Amino acid sequence: MIKVIFLGDICGKPGRKTVEKVLPELRKKEEADVVIANVENIAHGKGVTEATVKEIMSYGVDFMTSGNHIWQRNDFEVVLSGEYPIIRPLNYPDDLPGKGWGEIDLGNKGKLLVMNVMGWWGMNERTLSEPFRALDAFLRNINLQDYKGIIVDMHAESTAEMVSMGAHLDGKVSAIIGTHTHIPTADERILPNGAAYITDVGMVGPLNSVLWVDTDIIIKQNMYPYSLHHEIVETGPMRFDAVVVEIENHSRARNIRRFNKIIT
Repeated sequence: MIKVIFLGDICGKPGRKTVEKVLPELRKKEEADVVIANVENIAHGKGVTEATVKEIMSYGVDFMTSGNHIWQRNDFEVVLSGEYPIIRPLNYPDDLPGKGWGEIDLGNKGKLLVMNVMGWWGMNERTLSEPFRALDAFLRNINLQDYKGIIVDMHAESTAEMVSMGAHLDGKVSAIIGTHTHIPTADERILPNGAAYITDVGMVGPLNSVLWVDTDIIIKQNMYPYSLHHEIVETGPMRFDAVVVEIENHSRARNIRRFNKIIT
C-alpha cells in the first residue's frame, strides 16, 4: 500500500507558512510515503518561482502539480525544465515547457504516476485540448502495470466536469483529485470501480478571503464594471485542506479521507 497526502492549492506566503506549520507533524502522524501539492498559486497568489518551489519542498512537499496560473511568472521555464518535480496540465500543447505527468520512485513500494489535466469548461484557455481524450491517449500508450499507483489532478472550474472525469477514469487510475476552485467539497469516496475521488480538495491559505483575495476587492469587482488589483490576505486565520489517500494498486484505492484544519 502507498499512503499519499495531497494538499489543495497553496496560496502565497500565508499558504506556504501554513504548510510549514502543519505538514511536518501531519506527515509524521500519517506515516505518509509521499506528499503532493498543487502549487500554481504559491508566488503571491498567482504563479510559481524557483525560490517558492525550493521553500515548499523544504517543508516536506515531494511533488507538485499546477494549472493555468503556472504561466503567470517568468520562472515557469526554469521550474518546468525538469530540474524540479513539478508538472503542468497534460492537455496543453506539447511545444510548451514542461510535461503533464511525472513518476515518483518509492523504492520497494514501486512507482507512483502523477498526471495533471485541466478542465475545458469556463477556463478560457484557447490552447487547451479536450481533457478526456488527452488522458485516454496518454493511458493507452503506457503500461499501467508498471505503476503501483496512478493519481490524476483534475484542475477545473466546473464541478460537473470534475465528477464526469471521476466516472470516466474509475477503474483506470487509483485516484482522481480535484483542484482549482479552492472550495473543499464533502464528497470524498471510493467510486464503484475502485478509484478514490474528491471534487475539490480545497486550499492552503487565508480563511477570511475570497479564494485568497481580500474580500472587499472581490465584492467591488462583482458590483462595478472594473477590476481592481488582487491583493492576498496576509493575516488572520489560515485553512489547511488536504486528503489522505491509501492506494492498493494502479486502479484501486483502499481509502480517501479529508484533513481540514484552521490555524488561528
